[in-house]
Amino acid sequence: MRILKSIMIFYKKLIFPTLIVSILIGLIGVSMSDSFSLKGVGLAYILMSLFFHYFIYEIRNPNEYYFYYNFGLSKIYLWACTLIISLFVGLIMIVL
Repeated sequence: MRILKSIMIFYKKLIFPTLIVSILIGLIGVSMSDSFSLKGVGLAYILMSLFFHYFIYEIRNPNEYYFYYNFGLSKIYLWACTLIISLFVGLIMIVL
């Protein structure tokens, strides 16, 4: 339960900027086509979550990994969690 809570704290910093940029990318897709598509938003969400993970945790706050390491979460584990969660959320948007 403690690990799940730590992962949610970690991912909370990623979800809002990723969602906002993904929706904006989806709106840009509207200008190229006639209708808004969640498929574009879902694909953008998958890619942007990895980008924001790199930007926020590797470039902006690299020492924050020590906080999660104290909970038993390695850097590789956090990257895997980001990929799995973003694939799950993105695929839900693509399927809808």
